[in-house]
Amino acid sequence: MPSMTVDPSKCTKCGTCVKICPAGIIKFGDIGLPEMDVRLSGRCIECGHCALFCPESANCLSFLKNDEMVASDDLDMPTASEALNFIKSRRSIRQFKSEPLPQDAFDRIFDAVKNAPTAVNRQPIRWIISLDPEKTKEITNLILCWLREEIFKDPTSQIAIIGASMIAKAKAGEDGLLRGAPHAVIAVVPKDHMWPEDASIALTYLELAAHAIGVGACWGGFLTSAVRNFKGLREYLGIGEDEHVCGAQMIGYPAIKPTRQFPPRREPDIEWIGQRKDDR
Repeated sequence: MPSMTVDPSKCTKCGTCVKICPAGIIKFGDIGLPEMDVRLSGRCIECGHCALFCPESANCLSFLKNDEMVASDDLDMPTASEALNFIKSRRSIRQFKSEPLPQDAFDRIFDAVKNAPTAVNRQPIRWIISLDPEKTKEITNLILCWLREEIFKDPTSQIAIIGASMIAKAKAGEDGLLRGAPHAVIAVVPKDHMWPEDASIALTYLELAAHAIGVGACWGGFLTSAVRNFKGLREYLGIGEDEHVCGAQMIGYPAIKPTRQFPPRREPDIEWIGQRKDDR
């Protein structure tokens, strides 16, 4: 079970760790120091906040030691404008170089992705990634098999109509499905996970982390639909019946990069509830 250790020479008994614990299992003990209730330690979600938010760095955890934490002031952080411009400058990349990504690029991306929030910090996401571009091409071929099945079942369906154009492109040597990307990334969670949106959040982290190191990404709608609905592709990827496919992306180095930014976007459709006090 998780446990918390408090350095009495540093602790000021401010109660920050007591307030910040989402499970409510940290209380002040008999000697006035905060402690984790051993009877409730099984409720700990291992978020680490009792240590990370301590203003005196007085707490350490059985799963998070002091030498594993970094002082917030020691981190290189962008300004607010830089961070917002970075987010707004993300583009969906649909033209990729054939060059595969080095392992270091994947490691850097997923070092960021693992910090995406998940419900109750369950971290339930399993990732399936085609490292070899030839394997990515096999995935493309299996998507084409699925589209042929859909056309056979109902040639008038929307997926069949779009699929026919994708098959025609493939015959002409053009990849309209995975856009020639060297890698495909699929995110799955257990079917009984209460919040499958966790994987969509993590995929967004992936896209932004890739952008940060010069790697392009694009959400794979055809890929996601095919993995969800085509048994042959699920079996090829080793996805079980007890798993839900949340989403997928294609990633690789961009073949073309934008020289300008910020295309027009519609204003957000927001319904404000109530008024700010300063507007009254």
